[in-house]
Amino acid sequence: MHALISRFLDLAVATSTLEASGTPSDPDAAAWLSEATREPKFRDALMRAKGKTASPNVQQQAIVIAVRAATTRLLEDPALGPAAKGAIVALETEGASTDEARSLISQVLLEEAFGYAEDPDHFDSAFVAETLASLHALAKVTADVVDDWLERFAKAGGADGKALRLSVAETLLDAAWSEGPQPIGPEHLDDALQTIADSVAESEFPKAVDAVSAFLALLATEKIVGVERLARLGAILESAKLSGEGSPDDEDEDEDEDEDEDDEGDDEES
Repeated sequence: MHALISRFLDLAVATSTLEASGTPSDPDAAAWLSEATREPKFRDALMRAKGKTASPNVQQQAIVIAVRAATTRLLEDPALGPAAKGAIVALETEGASTDEARSLISQVLLEEAFGYAEDPDHFDSAFVAETLASLHALAKVTADVVDDWLERFAKAGGADGKALRLSVAETLLDAAWSEGPQPIGPEHLDDALQTIADSVAESEFPKAVDAVSAFLALLATEKIVGVERLARLGAILESAKLSGEGSPDDEDEDEDEDEDEDDEGDDEES
């Protein structure tokens, strides 16, 4: 997690920064204060919550403010700043607005902070750098490019696997890119796996998960998915395949077992 995000999720720190007079000399605090002052409703709600438990809405807004401020600081970072600025230029060149481009940079930081079960005191700058690099390729994704990927991926499955491969690839892209191309993260994968589990037989679920893995590997060759991201998503897929969680057949079996138990109870009573 970026140090600024971690620091200003402590609402006591945030409140004291609002109460301090003048512009902070600390660059992180100055960036956070600049974002907070643009949101007077949040600022007022935060001050009202001083010494109390903040509402979920205030806590959520605190995350948004902290991530936006961290984005500003990232752009100023000597190591990651050039990569972030380069990604923004690439996105703008392909038609994104400056706000849209910055929003994607913020999403990168948000995912690094909360997307994985990582140490919140550690900022994975290598993973952030990898994701920023992938934004260049993502900026160039068009409907024709996606159609080409899907066609090649489906054909590689042969006559028997073509339909399944096309279905799972489309499901993953629907889950991840409903609002436009962006880095594919754990929540997208979870949504896609749930949809797949609801649409295939239990016996087909491991094969479908393997197809998702293969499609991510294809996206890696297109520089849409980086090496570290591929490994992290692969671990999620492997866990899903081993556990079979989310399979509708599992739910049906549980319901059948419950019904059997109810029937046995009825028999005993009679």
